[in-house]
Amino acid sequence: MDSKYFLARQYSLIKIVADNNILDLDFYLRDILESSEYQINYLDDININNKALKDCEILLVRSTIKVNKPLLENTNVKFIGSATAGINHIDINYLDSHNIKWDYAPGCNSSAVTHYVLAVIAELIEKNKLDYDAKIGIIGYGNIGKKVWYYLNALGFNIFINDPLINDPNFVDIKTILKCDLVSLHVPFTEAGKYKTHNLIDKNELALLNNKILINTSRGGIVNEIALIKQDNVSYIADVWENEPSPSKSIINKAYIATPHIAGYSKEGKVNGSKMIAIAVTNYLETFKNKNPFLFKNPADKKTLNSSFAKAIIDPIPLYLFKDTFNVNLISKEMKYAIRRKIDKKNIANIFIKMRKNYPLRSDFDSTNNMPIK
Repeated sequence: MDSKYFLARQYSLIKIVADNNILDLDFYLRDILESSEYQINYLDDININNKALKDCEILLVRSTIKVNKPLLENTNVKFIGSATAGINHIDINYLDSHNIKWDYAPGCNSSAVTHYVLAVIAELIEKNKLDYDAKIGIIGYGNIGKKVWYYLNALGFNIFINDPLINDPNFVDIKTILKCDLVSLHVPFTEAGKYKTHNLIDKNELALLNNKILINTSRGGIVNEIALIKQDNVSYIADVWENEPSPSKSIINKAYIATPHIAGYSKEGKVNGSKMIAIAVTNYLETFKNKNPFLFKNPADKKTLNSSFAKAIIDPIPLYLFKDTFNVNLISKEMKYAIRRKIDKKNIANIFIKMRKNYPLRSDFDSTNNMPIK
């Protein structure tokens, strides 16, 4: 931005619209902006629409908002910040073609999703569906896949990794992964390119997972749900679904464990997302504050682990504690009970949204508020 932009800033407010469910956002914004410099309008996600954005310059959202042409056309929005680890709710091509800047919070909830996966594995072991000699395959070695590997490796599991975007001689091909007893997906949702992930697990892949376990905490659409419904002998565990917030009743009933997209819901995960988009606002406005006002370590940094997580690797928390502090099976039973009733698609969406909003925040296992050790 040029000097004229900042000169104009002295005489006009920065107008911001934000989802009111972004945790503690105002607290972090106050650290980078004077209250006299901006005007923020907090709205429920259902009220964030084209009309509400007419005079807005900055829009801050979660994954519940589809950021696209219908939302943004003929508005003054110049920057989008999403307090999320994923971006498949954002039409990046539209933003780039209209010179709308954007940013998000990769890795913000990586510990929360890792907690979910480990709680699921603990549940499976308790129910004798898996044992410590099992082979576990991880597809995707990003922020989450890396943490899942580190912890399961510390516990002595036999783990195989596939990620075609990383050149590592220790990684294996997807056919080797599909021979494992359990496969956990940790990839972004992409519909184009050499390594697109839309229907990554399709009919042929599912056939190779006969009598095996598949965990999907990535995004709906990475697993072909129609093909999965026809596959009798795959134990499917999912937190994400096609057509959210109106997932198919058939796929919910099919799943061994089904939860309403809450794997990444933790207090630290949400705070990390808020901090990261507040910093993104700083970068967008170029406030010339060279000092990081938050003094926190970027959770998206793949080169380092925070000290509490590193300690967990050296002295791993017993696996059963992940289940004791996060009962995914109970959440699944509640969701299945609610959706099995004779209700229409609209009511399924209402139930799904309500379960997500009412889900109580938990603490990450590698936060300063570590789980109690029994």
